[in-house]
Amino acid sequence: MLIDEDAWGLPEQWWQGLHPRRGGRPAPSPAEGDPEERLREYLATDRARERRERILGRFIEYDAGLLATDPDTPLGAAVAVLTTGAVPLVDAWVARFGVSFVAEAVGEAFRLAGSDALWRCRGGEFERLWRGEDFQRAWVAARALRRHLAVVPDDVDDILAGFRTSPAGRILSSYLMPTRVDWVGDDCAAAAGWGDGPEQWAWADHRHLRGALVLSASRPEHLESLRGAITDAVLGYRDMGVVATVLDGVGPAAAKYLAEPFYMRLFQLEDDRWESRELLGESGIRIMAGTPDDDAMRVLLRHTLDGQRIRPGQLLKSGALKRYPGRALRVLAERDDAVSRDLALAVSATGSSAPSAGSGWAALLDDPRTCFDSADDQKRAVGALAALPAESAFGLLLDRVERKYFRQALLAAAKRDPGLAVRVLASRDTDPAVSELLRDHVLRYPACLAALDPGARARVQALTGVVAADPSAPAAPALIPGPSRAVALPEWLIPARLPAGPLSPADVRRLCQLLVASRIGAMKPELDQVRQLGDFAGFAWEIFEQWRAADYPAKTTLAMTALAAFGDDSTVRALTALLPEWSSVSSRVRTTMEVFAAIGTDAALTQLDRLSRSAKTAGFRRAAAGRLTAVAEARGLRPEQLADRILPDFGLDADGWLALDYGSRRFTVGFDEQLQPWVADDTGRRVTRLPRPTDDVSAAAHRRFAELKKEAKTVGAERVRAIEEAMVTERRWTPGEFRRYLIGHPLTWQLTQRLLWVAFDGDAVAGVFRVAEDRSFADLDDKEWVLPESVTVGVAHPWHFAGDRDVWAALVADYAIIQPFPQVGRELTGRSEVDVPSFTGEAVPGRRLFVLSARGWQFTGGHGSLVRYFPGGHTVEINYSPGYHWQEPDVPKRLDGVTGLDGLGPIAFSEVIRDIRYLTSP
Repeated sequence: MLIDEDAWGLPEQWWQGLHPRRGGRPAPSPAEGDPEERLREYLATDRARERRERILGRFIEYDAGLLATDPDTPLGAAVAVLTTGAVPLVDAWVARFGVSFVAEAVGEAFRLAGSDALWRCRGGEFERLWRGEDFQRAWVAARALRRHLAVVPDDVDDILAGFRTSPAGRILSSYLMPTRVDWVGDDCAAAAGWGDGPEQWAWADHRHLRGALVLSASRPEHLESLRGAITDAVLGYRDMGVVATVLDGVGPAAAKYLAEPFYMRLFQLEDDRWESRELLGESGIRIMAGTPDDDAMRVLLRHTLDGQRIRPGQLLKSGALKRYPGRALRVLAERDDAVSRDLALAVSATGSSAPSAGSGWAALLDDPRTCFDSADDQKRAVGALAALPAESAFGLLLDRVERKYFRQALLAAAKRDPGLAVRVLASRDTDPAVSELLRDHVLRYPACLAALDPGARARVQALTGVVAADPSAPAAPALIPGPSRAVALPEWLIPARLPAGPLSPADVRRLCQLLVASRIGAMKPELDQVRQLGDFAGFAWEIFEQWRAADYPAKTTLAMTALAAFGDDSTVRALTALLPEWSSVSSRVRTTMEVFAAIGTDAALTQLDRLSRSAKTAGFRRAAAGRLTAVAEARGLRPEQLADRILPDFGLDADGWLALDYGSRRFTVGFDEQLQPWVADDTGRRVTRLPRPTDDVSAAAHRRFAELKKEAKTVGAERVRAIEEAMVTERRWTPGEFRRYLIGHPLTWQLTQRLLWVAFDGDAVAGVFRVAEDRSFADLDDKEWVLPESVTVGVAHPWHFAGDRDVWAALVADYAIIQPFPQVGRELTGRSEVDVPSFTGEAVPGRRLFVLSARGWQFTGGHGSLVRYFPGGHTVEINYSPGYHWQEPDVPKRLDGVTGLDGLGPIAFSEVIRDIRYLTSP
């Protein structure tokens, strides 16, 4: 297909904001329907009524005669523009009276806006502002009129000429009729002189209006004249329709002017960063890349490849080199440096045997003085080297394959031309690292062996073990159906190295294609059939390892999708170990959460629950909580109910013991009331530590104990927090849930027997009890107590047993029970016992705010307050100043107040006061 190198390449939406002109690019079609009907509909709206009332209600003195002018006259229409400000007015008048009428009306509107004929300000305080508002309404009408003038043949020159008696009238006439090049030329030349004298009406002053002249420019000399003489008052902020208008009027020759400092500032085309303000920003780059002009190409190359900070990524992703290849080759030849020669080779898309191919990019990437503007620029420079169709360029990649970005680029280049890649790899196969790459490459692309001469082919086959396929060999029966459409596999994947199990090579390839076509949460139904064939967790993990070895290319989700489809608890453990390493890669961490939710085992959901409370950032915590909630809802549960059900038992028996096989000896592991593990030998004597392992059996047991100790410590701390939270939020369990998940769990049992519990009959307290060592229930008198099946159970709060608190305290002391958190001795505060406003102004140590954030409170968006949500839809907020910042945790704070206490129940109120006292205590 022939490329039209004279075609514009600007985004289509930029042209939508065009200020059209006769003979120029067509403007967007006007709104459909009857213009007068649209006007009537607009005037009937509350918005139109309120706007007119606001305008007429300004503290000014209107000329009653002008306000009463017939709106069917140009002067009356001008008054309507200034007191209504509706674009539909212009469309309706054009339909009823024609463009000549509207041209005169708009001229009168500008005359009135720039004088005191229509109104005078009584106090003068807001006059500049209100005249500016009038001017803006007149300007909107002028812009709407220009759209009509661009498509009708009517001659309004004589009408507009009548307004060319003042600078503002001249600017307006040139804007409305940009094809009057004589007017435009005279006015552009005069614009610089219109800045003299005192400013009159702010935005309505002609020195601001003269910016509209750039929208009338049709020759480079017009831009020459306006340089330094206009402002952006009527041009908007980064309105690319304005830039498109200049390019439409002047043509491609305008591009080089847009790269000048004045016009870069005028149209906000410069880079946003202060240290790079002399460079074109993203929009400026797109302009140069989409303008069919040699000077635009020169500017583009200069602003991306020259200077202290280079931006090859901006150049390459702009598409200019592909859009205008002939122009690119001409300009690159003018530059004649090594990088330009490499770019020209890529543009020409012809192979090269020159040993220097790629040397420009390689030297740039190797030079420690090279300062890339961003990581993306460096990555795309590596990609540009990989894109060169030359063996020398591939060799340069190979020399640097261990450096960042190069492995991915090398794999992409090898996929693009497997024959070229195998020739280079085979020529260096004495290097062990290259031999490994060669083996993987031939496994990926067996057909590439045909690119080698017979001797080299035999040597590579001997090295890799890959032989040419026998076309006469019968195909193995397909166990897996392929996807319904062709699916390309990523270049880093080596299907031949995946553990195939019962699958043939063709089945392995089809399975990989099914995974590529799937998404987490939207798996292909054929994968259900695959699961019936066996365990593919190892298969999925090998895909992940290949993705990891290729430095995690982001173009495909194959690896994480495979883990979601076939992962198991070993997958969860392995991914969890990688999360700290990935903490700065948000997308990968969030995808891992999706994988955990898809695997759905207790271990996976436990890890997701842990992330929802202890992930590094609030965003990660919210993401994990959201996925956990979705899983819980799918199972008809609340998140806290799901957390009960997924709690691991660590292989402990009902009594909380675990037998460790140490070969010739056996040890028993249990947990004390502090959830600290203890170890006893086969005689029952406790030992301080396990003996040093002497064989594989004892080594495995030793590792098992170390893992158990670490995991139980984490889970135990989480359970303590969860049960304390259940007390504060008044969570309840059914008797069956209480027995199964709290008494029956071998680890949670240790906590359950050290707390008091309360039974509810509806909302009334039916009894407070504890769980004895034999797992029976005992009341205040230490007598056996029967738990009715009709009640619900909660963690007792001191408010539930306030009258018997001393008795319960004595009982807990008699049994030497050490509670996992303050319960019997917990502070209890009623509303009449505290003056909440008295806390305002108290000093707050910054680190205590962070402690509360781990006890059920959450920082708000600006970290200027903590909020906590209680049952019944109640939200309590603690405000303080200055805001908390993790980099300055010790900065003193001051409590500014507490809101949301009204309507709180006695338990929630007491807990809030307890936390406030913690914050403000010395």
